[in-house]
Amino acid sequence: MTHNTGDSLRDLAQSTQDFYERFGVMPKGDVDLTGWIRNFQEEVHELIEAAQDGTNKDHIAEEAADVFVTAIGVCFATGVDVEKLVQQMYKVVAKNDAKTHETHVVSDGKIRRRNSG
Repeated sequence: MTHNTGDSLRDLAQSTQDFYERFGVMPKGDVDLTGWIRNFQEEVHELIEAAQDGTNKDHIAEEAADVFVTAIGVCFATGVDVEKLVQQMYKVVAKNDAKTHETHVVSDGKIRRRNSG
């Protein structure tokens, strides 16, 4: 089922939930996270390999999308629902939007809060 609410984050989360439900693997109750986490780690590894190769931008994007979907799956497996996930994603977006060169600095490849001292 295609979702097009104009809210890409919500559409992705809902589409992922629908995908897992369609295959009868949407987590319910207490769940053994082992398989969910293993699947996520495999996709992260594939993204890293594609990025390190760097020759196929479509492949990198495809592997990144797989990471997004499997990360959402881990959230579902731990009982996080679509709305909670979307709320948290938008909180992160707002926090990142608020970061400036005055409040943060790039250090060792990571954007970190500036020392206030």
